[in-house]
Amino acid sequence: MKNRIVQLLNSEGLTSSKFADTIGVQRSSISHILSGRNNPSTDFIQKVMKAFPKVNGEWLLLGIGSMYKTQNANSLFETEPNEKEIHLETPVIQPPKINRENQLHSENVKEPILEMNSFVPGKQIEKVVVFYTDKTFKEYNPS
Repeated sequence: MKNRIVQLLNSEGLTSSKFADTIGVQRSSISHILSGRNNPSTDFIQKVMKAFPKVNGEWLLLGIGSMYKTQNANSLFETEPNEKEIHLETPVIQPPKINRENQLHSENVKEPILEMNSFVPGKQIEKVVVFYTDKTFKEYNPS
């Protein structure tokens, strides 16, 4: 992995000091990794991958593939859809025509509830509570 980090530094045109500053680690840790004294930690690798998102993580960790991610790699969120793909046909729904006389008539007619039926057989409604947006409520008792 040390050799791949050196390749990355050369490819990006960075010194070890600038590389350390870019990924947010101490300069001595880069020196220790490049000299072979220490192996890179998981935190170090994550910081490299975060600072250089175009670097292929598989290459950095295992040496497999190319140094940089390929442009034609398919990803669910990297590609932007074409306008042709987005075009959806939305049917125009016409509102129903309302006869003004029927509307006025139905607003004025209030039918009393003659029988309180429950949706659950064998159970009776005891109370109905209506909560309003102004934090008030009203209770209705069927009896």
